[in-house]
Amino acid sequence: MDQEEMTAVGVEAFGQPLRRLRLPITAPRYGEVLVRVAAAAVNPADLGMVAGRYRWSQPVRFPLVPGYDVAGTVVGTGQPVLAFTLHKATQRGGYAQFVTLPEELVVPLPDGLTAPEAVPLLLAGMTAWQALDAVGEVGTLLVNGPRGAIGGLAAQLAAARGITVVPPDDPGPVDAALDVVGGTVARAAFDRVRDDGRYVTVVPEFWVPGGPFTAERGITPRVVSVRHDRAQLVGLVERLAAGTLTAPVGKVLPLTEAAEAHRLVGRAAGAPRVAGKVVLVP
Repeated sequence: MDQEEMTAVGVEAFGQPLRRLRLPITAPRYGEVLVRVAAAAVNPADLGMVAGRYRWSQPVRFPLVPGYDVAGTVVGTGQPVLAFTLHKATQRGGYAQFVTLPEELVVPLPDGLTAPEAVPLLLAGMTAWQALDAVGEVGTLLVNGPRGAIGGLAAQLAAARGITVVPPDDPGPVDAALDVVGGTVARAAFDRVRDDGRYVTVVPEFWVPGGPFTAERGITPRVVSVRHDRAQLVGLVERLAAGTLTAPVGKVLPLTEAAEAHRLVGRAAGAPRVAGKVVLVP
């Protein structure tokens, strides 16, 4: 292709503010595809990346371009796709005009779904799915952040499995709790679980061995760290296309306003909340 460089947004050292970068486009090798990015979702994990709180499989390579969730088209074929960058392993981020990824991380985007509509589904959807698998078969489930990306998808998927999702302000005991918030809110969710019930969290930084979430009352807490599962991702996309699952978009911003997107996602306590995923478009 004629274009040898692309615009991206990232940092050249941990803790730096996000800024516009000109980077070479990585040519795809065997088993990889080059995706022209049409939309990238912003996740809390992205904020941890640029702050240096994230754990990668290998030493970090700078400049660092964040971004887990991508929607776009495959260069050369024009196939609309969704892609999970698996940043922990690939260190290839979606805050860019192009991203080169292994084919196994890419799934078709069905007709009728636009890139901004579908891109909020990936990381949040697989996290919700795998957290519910960890919860298992229960009658009642408390999700302590049902209006957030992961919590909202978990509540929908749980209901589809026949589980009764209990509102956080309902004072009664529950068979299980799924924490998607952490901190004191996580403690409150744990306390709502009946003896010998189940507790799952997707916020590992709040897990302190020997601390507040050790086993007690017959409850053994579990921490879920998302893994890529192509079959799960395809299943989520099919549900989204069929209208049986929704992944709300809260705000769409240009890629060059990624710093503002991070400010919105990492808002201080009590600050106005964006109801839905923040999405960047190149």
